[in-house]
Amino acid sequence: MSLGRVLVEKFHPEVLEWLRARAEIVIVDPWTEPERWEREAPQVDAVISRKGRITREQMKKSRGRLKIIARTGVGVDRSRVDLDAAREHRVWVTNMPGSNAVSVAELVFGQMIALARHTQEANRAVKENRWGDYLRFAGAELAGKTVGVVGMGNIGTRVAIRARAFEMAFLVYDPYIPESHVTALGGRWIGLNELLAESDFVTLHCPLTGETKRMIGEKELCLMKPSAYFINMARGGIVDEEALCRLLGRRGIAGAALDVVEDEPPRPDHPLFRLDNAIFTPHVAAVTREASKRGEWGAAEEVIRVLQGQSPKNPVT
Repeated sequence: MSLGRVLVEKFHPEVLEWLRARAEIVIVDPWTEPERWEREAPQVDAVISRKGRITREQMKKSRGRLKIIARTGVGVDRSRVDLDAAREHRVWVTNMPGSNAVSVAELVFGQMIALARHTQEANRAVKENRWGDYLRFAGAELAGKTVGVVGMGNIGTRVAIRARAFEMAFLVYDPYIPESHVTALGGRWIGLNELLAESDFVTLHCPLTGETKRMIGEKELCLMKPSAYFINMARGGIVDEEALCRLLGRRGIAGAALDVVEDEPPRPDHPLFRLDNAIFTPHVAAVTREASKRGEWGAAEEVIRVLQGQSPKNPVT
């Protein structure tokens, strides 16, 4: 017997088969079929979402039918799920902490190397028959440098562990963890301003909240070394993008790697796109086959748990 109707995105076939044996599933890609997603969301008992938005209006139209919104990733942005409305309408919202920590941490180092070794520009030169330009791409080694980790949760901890393998020192700013958590890994627990001033690479791994929104502005960015690089794999709203654009434009810092921007997808004429010292990925830091599968299985199990009348393991609300 079906436990209910579940709205899902295009997930791994094994996950969908497991769900289909327990519930009626409706598969919709919210990027390519936004109108259908909007139409289906109020007509289901549960939603499993990677990118799809669930709004107050959808919950209201559900009239109490919707019981759970299970996110496959770690973050639960208010731009994706209206948490206040979920509380009011008594809808569980869950996430999958730790499911993508390895994926994000690995991409951090991939982008650190890309920035320090100018791999994107070098790739372009080879394809344009400019092999002789190789001296223009002389870069820097990671060994002996310092990485500043803002936010020492699952992802930040894995960045710190990998920093040691690259023979890097690491600093951590996170007012919600004990200093001993950092020193046990060989790092130094420090204030935000000091971290920005001392680091050769700064990487963000904190959630977007009222406290962290625009936490990194012009004043903070200007504390960084002109030779330093800025990496944001967390959320776009944590940094003032206009200030970052100005600083990159005048070479106040050496470069930036951004997996996220404040408004996604960004407009085609976003000013950061005009800069040759900024590189981008389309919010894919957490998107590997392994991480996606972990997140999808975990979210599917949360949905079935709730539809069977139990409480979820990872509630956000």
